[in-house]
Formats: sequence, structure tokens, C-alpha cells
Amino acid sequence: MRSKPARRLSGVLAGALLATASLSMARPAQAVEYGISNYLLGYSIPMSGYTPPSGIYYQNTFYLYDGSAGRNVSFPFGRITALGVDLNFAASISTAAWYTDAKILGGTLGFAATVPIIGERTSVGAAFTGPLGISRRLGTSDSVSSIGDSAFSAILGWHEGDHHWNLTLTGFTPTGYYRAGALSFTGLNRPAIDIKGAYTFLSLQTGLELTLAAGTTINAINNRTDYRSGAEFHLEYAAIQHLPGGAYVGAGGYFYRQYTGDSGALVPAILPFKGRIASIGPIVGYTFKVGSQEINLAGRWFHEFAAKNRVRGDSVFASLSFRL
Repeated sequence: MRSKPARRLSGVLAGALLATASLSMARPAQAVEYGISNYLLGYSIPMSGYTPPSGIYYQNTFYLYDGSAGRNVSFPFGRITALGVDLNFAASISTAAWYTDAKILGGTLGFAATVPIIGERTSVGAAFTGPLGISRRLGTSDSVSSIGDSAFSAILGWHEGDHHWNLTLTGFTPTGYYRAGALSFTGLNRPAIDIKGAYTFLSLQTGLELTLAAGTTINAINNRTDYRSGAEFHLEYAAIQHLPGGAYVGAGGYFYRQYTGDSGALVPAILPFKGRIASIGPIVGYTFKVGSQEINLAGRWFHEFAAKNRVRGDSVFASLSFRL
């Protein structure tokens, strides 16, 4: 028979283990907050490194995303920790760009503004609220439609024969719908800066295009949750054949890796979980003229794989762009 002090000690240890288990269920430390990024993977390909002639350009992109993660991965949703997450986005993304006649270091200077209108639905298998996960909801969902977070960019681009490259600095502003206690959102409430370099080889003889773009996103703190998501690396690529008559076809995709851990009051320093995802898929497009107006239609579908601590799914883009 154990002594009373031993029984008391075993009771204390059991209670500590139960409290630790509850905390591990509720702590949001598996990936960047909400499991997604300000930078929209796959949005800027193909022709990422090409900077057009001076003028004003407009692009509208219809974007669909359907992704999910199993119950073995938890995501910080503001003040909620969610397991078994399904995310569905439908968005109309408008980008206006102005490329000037100004030259800096021999490169063309341009500016762009991007504003999305988003419909979003989140479904979760389980949601926990509070430091010990005491408030629990099972099998719940929520949806919202609103403006999303806006992005403003400065671009500097160069050309030399078949070679095109540029640098882009983008700032993300929290203009989207956000509530720290809600499951659905159209904004992340975390300002961020993205720095990206892109290169495109486009042969005027064969029509072959090879594009590669790499960048990093540095996130500021979410002042509603005191949560700072880690820094993120993204790589996008495309190989495309441009055909006579204006059509083109090829394949591309992206790779994403969070390379620093999250920080904040609820993030245990010993668990610096970091997200990862990769994708590949077809790219098609067609450029034609209506009178003197040249219009480009483009479509791309990316299937994601190799997910770690991140939602995995499919991205579909359909874009229309032209020079004003």
C-alpha cells in the first residue's frame, strides 16, 4: 500500500498531466495564424519577371480555393484553436498597375494596388476557446462576405533581349473583415511586408517561357490576439509554350515554407511548428484583340501536396487583363 504523501503526489501529478493535456489541445502553435498567408500563392504567374511598357493596366481574377486539414493539426483562429479545418474561398481580385516612364538604376518603375472581394466559409471538427480549452464546440461552421486585405506594391523591372527580371516590394494592409472570436474572416489583421525577385526567360523565336519567382513575407503582430506569425518563404515557377495565334499552355506551381516560429503569449517556445506546402498544375491562356484593344485571358489550377502544419487543397485562378 502506498503512503498518504505518495498518494497525494500521484494525485498532483495526474492533475498536472490533465492540465497539460488541456493546454496542448488549446494552444495555437501549429502554423501561422489561421494557417494561411497574406501573400497569395500562384497569383502572379506566369510572366512574373516581365515588366510591361509604360501605361496603366487592369486585371481581374476570379479565385477559388478549397482546402482542409485533419484533426491531428490545430490552427490558431484568433482566440479560437480549431481542429479538422475546412476552408473555402471565392474571391474577385482587382489589380490596377501604373508603369511609369521613370528609370531607376536602368529599370522601369511601377506601382500597383490590389483589392479583393471575398466570400469565405470555415468548417471545423472541433473548436476550443480559453487558456484550458474549457469552451468547446464540435462540428461547427461560419461564413462571411466582405472586402479582403489590400496590397500595395512598388515594382522595378529590367529587360535584356529574351531575359526579363524585376523586384517587387508589397505591403499588406488589414482592410478585411476580422473578429478575433469568429471562425470566418476575409482579413488576417496582421500587416506584412513581402519582398520578391522574379525572372522570366521568353524566347521570341521559339515561344518558350521559363519563369521563377522567390520572396519572403515578414509578418507584423496581430494586435487583437497578441500573436505574431513567423516569417515565410515562397517560390513560384512556370514552364510555358506560347503558340502562334496567341494561345499558350504549360505547367507551374509553388512551394511555401515558414522558416521562423510564431511568437506570442500563447505560443510555447519549445514547440516552434512551421507550415509547408507545395503544388503543381496546368496553365493555359489566350491573347487576342478587340479592335485595337489587346486582352489576355488566363486560367490555372494548382493541386497542393506535401502539406505540413498547413491547410492543403486546390487553387483555381481565371484572369482577364488589359492595358487601359
